Amino acid sequence: MKKHAWRSHILFLLGYFFYWYVLFLFDRTIFAISNWSKLEDKSDVIQAYLYGIRLDASLASYLMAVPFLFYVIQLLFIKKPISPWWLRGYTLFSTVILAAVTLINIPLYSAWGEKISKRAIQLGMGSLGGVWSSVDLGMLLGALITVILFFTLAHYTYHGIVVKVAKYQPQNIGNTLVVFIMGTVLLFTLIRGGYGRATLNPSAVYFSDNTAANHLAVNTYWAFFKDTTKSAKKNPYQFMSDQESRDLVTPLLPNHQDSIIQVLNTDRPNIVLILLEGMVAQVFTELGGEKDVTPNLGKLMQEGVNFTQAYAAADRSDKGIIAVMSGFPSQGPESIIQYISKHEKLPGIGQLYDSLGYSTSFYHGGQSQFYNIKSYMYAHGVKRVVDNGNFDLQTKRNSWGVYDHIVAGRLLEDLDQERKTFFSIFYTLVNHEPYNLDGGYHFGDKTKADMYRSTAYYTDTMVGNFVERAKKKEWYSNTLFVVVSDHGNMYPQEKYGLEHPGRYHIPLFIFGGALKPEWRGQKIDQIVSQLDVASTLWNFVSKSPSPFTYSTNLFAKNRPHAAFYNSNSTFGIITDGKAATYDINGAKVVFTDGIHTPQEEDSLMNIAKGYFQQVFRDFQNY
Repeated sequence: MKKHAWRSHILFLLGYFFYWYVLFLFDRTIFAISNWSKLEDKSDVIQAYLYGIRLDASLASYLMAVPFLFYVIQLLFIKKPISPWWLRGYTLFSTVILAAVTLINIPLYSAWGEKISKRAIQLGMGSLGGVWSSVDLGMLLGALITVILFFTLAHYTYHGIVVKVAKYQPQNIGNTLVVFIMGTVLLFTLIRGGYGRATLNPSAVYFSDNTAANHLAVNTYWAFFKDTTKSAKKNPYQFMSDQESRDLVTPLLPNHQDSIIQVLNTDRPNIVLILLEGMVAQVFTELGGEKDVTPNLGKLMQEGVNFTQAYAAADRSDKGIIAVMSGFPSQGPESIIQYISKHEKLPGIGQLYDSLGYSTSFYHGGQSQFYNIKSYMYAHGVKRVVDNGNFDLQTKRNSWGVYDHIVAGRLLEDLDQERKTFFSIFYTLVNHEPYNLDGGYHFGDKTKADMYRSTAYYTDTMVGNFVERAKKKEWYSNTLFVVVSDHGNMYPQEKYGLEHPGRYHIPLFIFGGALKPEWRGQKIDQIVSQLDVASTLWNFVSKSPSPFTYSTNLFAKNRPHAAFYNSNSTFGIITDGKAATYDINGAKVVFTDGIHTPQEEDSLMNIAKGYFQQVFRDFQNY
């Protein structure tokens, strides 16, 4: 083979590889700029670029595979120059996909604390209106600047390098086969990341104890495409045999022989379940948080039983609803509410109240089809669903739907008309990103954190007014209010990532006329889970064991004091005095608290591993 022919082949492969690598660097740079405050040690940024090379090279090789194959076919069979538009078309299509991933990933990571995934796309496609509701002017401006820079860089890199080196050089069959074999071996090696026993995965580029730095190192596109190929048929938490996981988890599951403390003065109370959107412990003075953000809710906590160490099952609403209403834990990368055939088989607390002749209802100012909420409610005994579509077009709305105080007013009016005992769910929405308020922001709107404080303050004021009006109703004396958040939040302090249990620390309290006087003003400081609401609501009106496998009554005398939480790529456990979190991508423990020996860490982490392995197995079996 002539030297200039070799040079032609090498320049083409290197030039095309460089094109993709430049786009990967752009995505990483935009991510670093957007999350600069989360990168505790700024020297980690350089490390992230270096460690990330393995995944960058792998994806660039994936993207080069089809053009390389066509390149060899041209040398073997076509044997003449052909139109370069086939390469441009393939490259443009792939580039547009990468640009879309970058645009979605930046605001998503800001809101969720994790990169773009299959689950995020499924949720977004399921409710485009909901996605649009989360977009503000700043996001649109940032997206516009990003897309202009992205395609400008792509254009000049492609035309300045790739077009110049993508030249046809005639070869004989023998030389072409050498090119094919050498190129195939090289691409395969880079795609796989070497020839070790384990194939390449994100943990290969983890290098820091800072989560954001590790996420910076991981190639966004590689991780996303890998995630889209995952199947729900494979358990991502398969750490041990199923028998071992059951043996570890059983001691922490409900003991139906345990006695339940009776805290109500009636066996047939009205129930109002207030599900707060995204309220985190950090805005409650009574939970160790900031002052003056939620004074009304704080007062109500003191009127009833306040569980000061309650933890959400997960980081998003679709999982929080299932956790509260069905006592079923989060499934990490999956969400059972998205599978109607599966969630219909879950037990739900609404079914019990419906079977007992209660009037059952659900009130929400947004679109109840979002997250399949409507199908879930109707499938689980909730007879009346009132949402955005039940209010006329002139009704005051924010970006997500009808304002909560208006929905609260409708709920009060409807409860006044009830002739039966009732079980009603009120799901708030204003405290949801982008934290829009039509009116004054109590804490200002200069930062997202202050906007969050302001919408939390609005929610607090709204619930306070709602309850004060309810206290004047005849039915209040026989009513119990259960208040719990659907999940935690990164705001207002922005110091807890998805690996930190503080991210999942939420309010949970009960109060009302149906609560025995001696329980008013009580505070319980042991660890409890959001999941436990389901069994507690069950035993308020039924003496039979609840069907919720993972939910323990909050008033069980010998209940275990532990809570489990997870996100798309992390999971953890918190007990009285100890906590640990595991990162699946990094395949390592990324947070511990109160643990003094490696043996303690292993013991606690094995319980969490066994727990989520069993949960996902149950998800698969539904």
